[in-house]
Amino acid sequence: MLRQFSITLLLLLAAVLQLSAVEIPSEHVFVFERSTNSNYVCYDINLAGGSLSQKEPLKTYWVLDEETRTEGLTFLDRKMAFGVKVISAKENEAWVHLTAYKNLKIRICRHKGKWAGIVKLKGHEMVVEKMFAKMKPHFAVKCEYVEITGTDIATGKKRSERITP
Repeated sequence: MLRQFSITLLLLLAAVLQLSAVEIPSEHVFVFERSTNSNYVCYDINLAGGSLSQKEPLKTYWVLDEETRTEGLTFLDRKMAFGVKVISAKENEAWVHLTAYKNLKIRICRHKGKWAGIVKLKGHEMVVEKMFAKMKPHFAVKCEYVEITGTDIATGKKRSERITP
């Protein structure tokens, strides 16, 4: 009886652990990191019936605790920092900006067979892979700069540009 109880308990524990395992998509449109900790925000493509969702072209969520769990953005995250505002949208293309920085327009479209976020900085178009915010010391909500890293569309080379919000 004790053995059967132990096996049942182990099976139940294995099922719970399997359910709580985080499956993070390996291909994001881009991610946003900060200097304050290792948590980051993922921006994944959001398709509706095979086409780009015109209302919400990007799904956003936090990846926390060294990639062991995910969590949706809070109301303040969406409204003041990491949320996405749609400027315009069509079936296979959308123009968006992050709520924290309206001047950086991001075109969501297919590029070389994959969904991508494309920005134009200093006359160069690049496919965004990562944004990194260097936060001011002692101010968790003040940002010194944002570094945008990606691939230059014209040259195919890695490129990085800093902007100050």
